[in-house]
Amino acid sequence: MKKTIKVTLLSLLIFPGVGHLLLKKYAIALGFIASFAYLLLGFVNDLLTKSQQVIDSIMRGDVSLDVAAIRQALIEQGVLENPQLTTVGYVMLAIWGLSAFDAYRIAKKSKADNISE
Repeated sequence: MKKTIKVTLLSLLIFPGVGHLLLKKYAIALGFIASFAYLLLGFVNDLLTKSQQVIDSIMRGDVSLDVAAIRQALIEQGVLENPQLTTVGYVMLAIWGLSAFDAYRIAKKSKADNISE
């Protein structure tokens, strides 16, 4: 498999920045991995905290065991239809795509540099 395809697939399918590790671009890899992991952990923590509050409301009996009532509670709590979480999701998607594109670009450039030598 070509190196350009390998690093692109690693960055797309495994985790952003993994392709850069294969290219030995450790600083760039650390940047992509750290930024994506920070956003991902914050995203998951926020979802879990808000979901736990809805679960607690159900356990107390404030929210009935009805799908519509639970859905409404999740919307009110900000788990569903939350513009802030949507924005964070789009930023994470952009980082992921940028990581794959950059890994491809670096691999292609290094291949061109090796051919010209």
